[in-house]
Order: sequence, then C-alpha cells, then structure tokens
Amino acid sequence: MSSIQEEVRRFDEERGWQAVRPEHTYLHLIEELGEVARELLARAGYKESHGRLADELADAGLLLYKLAAQTGVDLEAAMRRKLAENERRFPLVESRRALERYLDHNDED
Repeated sequence: MSSIQEEVRRFDEERGWQAVRPEHTYLHLIEELGEVARELLARAGYKESHGRLADELADAGLLLYKLAAQTGVDLEAAMRRKLAENERRFPLVESRRALERYLDHNDED
C-alpha cells in the first residue's frame, strides 16, 4: 500500500495536482463513492449498471490514498492499527452472533 500511496503522490506532482486542497480531494472522493453506490445498486436491480464497479472502486481508492498523502497520514500504518483495534473491539464469537442476527433479519425482508 505504501508504494501505491507514493505512486499517487508522484502522479499528482508530475501534473501539479498536489496543489489541489485536501477538502476538494475529499469532495471528489465522495463523488466517486456515489458512483460505487450506483454500481452496487445496479447489481441489486435498483439502477442501470455501467459495468464499472472495479473502475469506480479504483477511483475512490486512489482519491483516498491521495487524501492520506495530502494530510500526512501513512494509510497502511493507520489501517494496520485500526485492524488491530477492531480485533479487540469485535471478539470473534460475539461478532459471529451479530452476523447471524443480521442475516436472519435480512432473510425476513
């Protein structure tokens, strides 16, 4: 992941895009997440699909990496810390039970 974050930084610098403010990068990220949502809804039969889920996820991911780079966050390290925290917050047995309740509830719909 760190190498991708570095590639995104390099790509932006070559084009002068590092001058884009982080809050604008965030807005672009939200826009791309909307496109991801549209593709997911299409898979569920709610919208017309453009068959671009992988591309939209990639766009969102790249913008997330860019935002992390712009704000000085080592995204890989932050995600590893968060995974470790989640391991403690969501013990396996309780998490499985919660999943069963979730699936049972969704089966009723």
